[in-house]
Amino acid sequence: MKPEILPPLSASLHVKPAGWRFGLRLWLPLFLLWLILLPLLLLALPLLFVGSLIFRFNLWRSLRAANGVLAATRGTQVEVNNRESRVFIKLHGKDMS
Repeated sequence: MKPEILPPLSASLHVKPAGWRFGLRLWLPLFLLWLILLPLLLLALPLLFVGSLIFRFNLWRSLRAANGVLAATRGTQVEVNNRESRVFIKLHGKDMS
């Protein structure tokens, strides 16, 4: 697979509550989440196929679009600040940059 069509494989989470000297940093392996969701998608494929026949939409195009939306989230950075804490989340792609 080309790296530009892969969903985020990991995320880093940094939480720093107010009054703490240092924050808490966590590395979250998202590829494990994708491995868990893959069998669920395979089980849902027959239902999606029947739905595509009933509602007349292209199943393959819809799956590619959903994968494109997931792949577009690579490199996303979210930062939330308030009085009580600070949270920073970054979604990493293949190169972990």
